[in-house]
Amino acid sequence: MQRNYLTVKQFLENEFPELRGKIDGGNPPIPPHVVLQQQILSIIHMIAVAFIFLGDTLWNMIPFMNGPPRWYQACKAYPMQTFLALFFFIPTLIQSQVTTGAFEILCDGDVMFSKIESGRFPNGPELVEMFQGLLKK
Repeated sequence: MQRNYLTVKQFLENEFPELRGKIDGGNPPIPPHVVLQQQILSIIHMIAVAFIFLGDTLWNMIPFMNGPPRWYQACKAYPMQTFLALFFFIPTLIQSQVTTGAFEILCDGDVMFSKIESGRFPNGPELVEMFQGLLKK
């Protein structure tokens, strides 16, 4: 979605050359809990790959384990569903929290437009009017 912001920035700088270097913005930062979820999911993926290659013997390497647990047996009984959940559904849910398509346009540190607040993409005439008003001040 950074491309959306860069397109708008280029449009504004072409319309208002005196604003070159003053227009800033971009995507909002990723929430910390989503970053943590992504890190945990990466670890789960690595562990899943290890189990694919090492199988049941990996459980015997873990102290105090007498073979694989029941949930592992259930996952093994339904390999396609487990694979889809681990590598498609769960990552898609986490990624949907990251890519909101939201961005903000700032001029000299002041927020001129926020897709987060408005819930929509700005149109050209609206941006031109907004920045013409700014330049008149």
